[in-house]
Amino acid sequence: MFDRNRKSLFALATAACALVAGMAQAEGAKPLVEKATPTSPTMTNCHEVMKAVQNRYNGYDSWRIVHMTIHDETGAIKTRRIAAAHKNDGINRKLRSVVMDPSELANIQSFVRDSFVEALPDKVWLKLPSAENVIDVKSEDLSQRLYGSDLAVGEMLIRQADDYDCKLLGTGEFRGYPVYKLYVNPRTEDEVIRLGLRDGELWADTETFMPIYSSFNADAPNEQRVLETLDLRWVDGVFAPEKYRVSTIKEGRVVSYSDFHTEGESFNIGLNDEWFTLEDLSNADSGFKDFRSDRIVQN
Repeated sequence: MFDRNRKSLFALATAACALVAGMAQAEGAKPLVEKATPTSPTMTNCHEVMKAVQNRYNGYDSWRIVHMTIHDETGAIKTRRIAAAHKNDGINRKLRSVVMDPSELANIQSFVRDSFVEALPDKVWLKLPSAENVIDVKSEDLSQRLYGSDLAVGEMLIRQADDYDCKLLGTGEFRGYPVYKLYVNPRTEDEVIRLGLRDGELWADTETFMPIYSSFNADAPNEQRVLETLDLRWVDGVFAPEKYRVSTIKEGRVVSYSDFHTEGESFNIGLNDEWFTLEDLSNADSGFKDFRSDRIVQN
């Protein structure tokens, strides 16, 4: 009984959440849009852009509350509220999250290692309030949905440029922002398992390399996953979305979508290193679940 409940809960719970360059041009052609700033370098190599997208999280930590509104395939609407944080460990990231609402999922916690070191693979661990031990999640389970939303667990991990073939399609505009448009295709089935996605287009802001639109073929037949940022702004020197939407499309039709709205988002605030350890995930007295940034308005 416990194993079955654990598996269903994992589909609802695991880690949560989330640059510099300029204008692009088509391969061998002149720039397609004007430079965003006079000092922005022109980038003509898709792999260079992928590297910049890969490295956008380097050097800072973050904390936020994420409000989810999930519109599922039956037309039902569900909500989730989680606290999510990340901290850099060199070039690698560690992510931590805890469910705040609804009550039936409250205090489910997760810890993720997002690794760029070949000998140190990505890992996800889960702690359920009813379980004595931490659950070691298998790599193939990363394609399950984040807290029941349209966002897959693996999509929260950073794409490593060397794991992809790519083509620079040129530049364009999305919601007023100039973007690089890339076609990318994972080189191995391991990467497909890791993210639950195959080939697709990635559009990244030309100045910050924040992906602000993407459309990928999912591992499931005739299914695509689309991410759109709805409200981008600067916070503590970091360009980040306040709102974004992930949609699931089957046979050309949107069948479900999930909206994400961040609250109290803060960067570079010196989060406790101990919170980003496997030992702290097991610690009933950990202060992580009670932490709030100074930007949260207490009622």
